[in-house]
Amino acid sequence: MKGQSRTRNSIVNSITSITTQILTVVMNFIVKIVFVRVISMEYLGVNGLFSNIITMLSLADLGLGTAIPYSLYGPLAHNDKNKINVLMNFYAKVYNIIGTVVIIVGLGLIPFLPALIKDGQGVPNLYLIYSLYVIHSASSYFFVYKKMLIDADQKSAITARIVFVFSFLLSLVQIFVLIVFKNFILFLVSAIVFVVLQNIYISIKANKMYPYIKKKTNEKMDKKDLNSIIKNVSALFIYKVGNVVTNGTDNLVISKFLGLIPVGIYSNYILIVNSLITVTNQLFNAITSSIGNLVATSNSKHSEDVFNKLVFINFWIYSVFSVLLLILFNSFIKICFGTKFVTDISVVFALVYNFYIFGMQTTPNSYITAYGLFYKNKWRPVFMIITNIVVSIILVKYLGILGVVLGTIASRIFTTAWMDPYIVYKHGFKMNPFNYYVSYLKYILIFTIVGFSMYYLSTFIVISNLIVWILVGIVSFIIINALYVLIFYRSGEFKYFYDKFKPLVMKLIRH
Repeated sequence: MKGQSRTRNSIVNSITSITTQILTVVMNFIVKIVFVRVISMEYLGVNGLFSNIITMLSLADLGLGTAIPYSLYGPLAHNDKNKINVLMNFYAKVYNIIGTVVIIVGLGLIPFLPALIKDGQGVPNLYLIYSLYVIHSASSYFFVYKKMLIDADQKSAITARIVFVFSFLLSLVQIFVLIVFKNFILFLVSAIVFVVLQNIYISIKANKMYPYIKKKTNEKMDKKDLNSIIKNVSALFIYKVGNVVTNGTDNLVISKFLGLIPVGIYSNYILIVNSLITVTNQLFNAITSSIGNLVATSNSKHSEDVFNKLVFINFWIYSVFSVLLLILFNSFIKICFGTKFVTDISVVFALVYNFYIFGMQTTPNSYITAYGLFYKNKWRPVFMIITNIVVSIILVKYLGILGVVLGTIASRIFTTAWMDPYIVYKHGFKMNPFNYYVSYLKYILIFTIVGFSMYYLSTFIVISNLIVWILVGIVSFIIINALYVLIFYRSGEFKYFYDKFKPLVMKLIRH
């Protein structure tokens, strides 16, 4: 029954999360298109740069965003209301402190802004704009811990629907502000208002679902639990530093060496990539709580078997999106934003490979979270940071934006691509990871062959408008998946999912 409950929760959470996220992404694109057509390219660059700085400020979270769900899996599984209440009271105090620290540190960086921008003198209200970004970031920390409680309880479909509603309303307001007032300041203020309202609403919802968390308690956390959290957070902080530096410094390097306009061009591509990551991650984030329940109640062999099946799905989803990006990326940018926002195809290839490599780490990351193995992997981010910064700064002088992306790819290949699964196998499954590495290389070879072949064929097609773009996308999607069926139909993973979903498909066809 527990297995069926986990599966049901995972399916509901995944479908809801993906659906709402896709709709949110569509609205965000509409907002971005209006933004590009109404506001100058310099503001687009400022938006990309300050977003990266705010990403750096998220280090104040210390990794609690990952540690909280892990600490809650056990108490929720055993319905230990007192322990949950103690944990939530503790996290409430910590996150209030974090929000305050973000404001203080963020505003304290204002004097250093000119050093990060090569050509920002012509942007009015630069310091005010940056201050609003800081306030928006700080606002997101208040009450957010209650959302994590709902998600950890395998009910992320609830929070996904709430987040979508507020995101949708925000998009409408921001489009109105851009068209009517053409004011970037009001655009940012509206985002602050909605993130505060969203978190307050989720807090009220959590109080209704778990009324016992409203009770204030002076009971201190169990010393063993506190030590476990401190141990995980200390490792997660270094872990998070690596991820933040890898994902958050590209625009900083581009702004410093190339200027704001290249940042604006690059930010459109990153918006699309990050949107795809957000959508695809919803599938795996929705099942992370179920994985946490799985590893707590199953043996290593069963956990490893599920891991391999998830890696297969991981590959299928991310590689299909990656091939579609190769085919459709530049034409989409040209249609939506204009020819002047299109970058060289070499940058597109680099971005796609970075997206694929990042995506393939989703399952290992979920298992590291579920097993609580952050401490075992604490030095990986250090190597990641050094590799990314050194390679990016060296190559940006010779290759421009391409050099920055190659720096990010190098940092992933030499660290996460092999270290994360190694940690999962050694300390989680207690097994040798050799077979995983063989599968990983097989997957990337298949993706490369299919990707280059599909891209070569697409060069014979002229995509002149959105209708042709959609048709090419649909046909390409069908061909890619058909090729994968031909390649994998004999594999155990494919047969497993085929047997699982065949009755559902047949039922849908009959109805």
